[in-house]
Amino acid sequence: METNLGSFDITVIGAGCMGSACARHLSQLCDESICLIGPDEPDHPRSKDTNRNVYGAHYDSGRITRIIDPDLVWAKLAQRSIPRYDEVEKKSNIQFYTPSGYLAVAERGTAYVEKVIECARLLQVDYQLLNDQQLRTKFPYFSFPPTCVGIYQPNQSGHINIRQHVIAQKVVAQKQGCKLIKEVVDTVDRDENDQFKITTENGHCIYTKKLVIATGAFTPFKKLLPDHHMQLDITLMKETVAKVKVKEEDLKQLESMPTVIYFTGKDARYDCYILPPIRYDDNNHYIKIGHGMGDSGQLLYHHEVIQWYRNTDSDQSAVTLVKTLRQLMPGLKFSSEVIDRCVSTHTPSNHAMIGEISKGLTLLTGGCSHAAKSADEIGYLGALTSLNNSWSYDIPKDEFKIYFKSNY
Repeated sequence: METNLGSFDITVIGAGCMGSACARHLSQLCDESICLIGPDEPDHPRSKDTNRNVYGAHYDSGRITRIIDPDLVWAKLAQRSIPRYDEVEKKSNIQFYTPSGYLAVAERGTAYVEKVIECARLLQVDYQLLNDQQLRTKFPYFSFPPTCVGIYQPNQSGHINIRQHVIAQKVVAQKQGCKLIKEVVDTVDRDENDQFKITTENGHCIYTKKLVIATGAFTPFKKLLPDHHMQLDITLMKETVAKVKVKEEDLKQLESMPTVIYFTGKDARYDCYILPPIRYDDNNHYIKIGHGMGDSGQLLYHHEVIQWYRNTDSDQSAVTLVKTLRQLMPGLKFSSEVIDRCVSTHTPSNHAMIGEISKGLTLLTGGCSHAAKSADEIGYLGALTSLNNSWSYDIPKDEFKIYFKSNY
């Protein structure tokens, strides 16, 4: 016999960075009953997991946050999200933001540099353009090619502990009256009263008048749209990161280290992002390096995504990452590395897909490897979409267009 866990005015499926932010904003913006559904992060290593079939992209302690970006839409979303970090930290009593600064490095004269500078000017973001000598002087632990320039954003930038950010959003949402159900949703249907009937893997049911679907890489493998024949046009990309252990004696010289994105403009294998030393759960400090999307590879099937999340073995991507870090920071002696994996969800527009699919059903998905830093504003936009019958945002709706596969 089914167990009814309750009826709500608005329910958000997906308790990751976008869904938790959406629930917080909904519970703040309206007096409706709000529910957020999604499991906690596993309390054991994913490599040893045999039962779980859904994972989140936010299981990490270090994600870059910054405003300046070649894409003006993502830059605007970040510029609106970052000032709210302080509010969420205070209301939740959870600290997740480290304002360490951000550095973009690329070949001088490339379109990437021009777009980032234009973004900074349009959004009136304070930045410093550094030539090769200035880069070496300001950040002596880095060794970039002499043909590179740096664009340094000293303020409203650095890194966030995204898993703590998600927890903080949930805490605030619950304080504001949101109900949190820690289960995995299996299917969504409409009942005879035109409400949404949500069924979890445990066989529990939740009923809701309005629904926001804010799920990530596992969206294609669950029947979350009431029309189960609908197929969203999203691409699942492999992500590999290497966390390289930093010796205690090197930490002092790295105190001023910003987060970095390095764009070669020549060989996508060596495009990368780097975070300064962060203390992880084992009480050691690691510098994290991840790759660009040039040759990361796609995932098509549910079992492939599960196995990718559980895989901690080294491969050529991991080897290249560690090699790149040693080249860019030759003065450091790294003692060991830990390999981790994630899956990013990409859309045809390279922007999140946000909008109403049908009456009462809002979609909020497609982080495109940019969502962590901008999740608060994305969640806000999802909340506005659910509460309003028309688009009420100053960035055009087409920038967040929802795409379906052509065979639908």
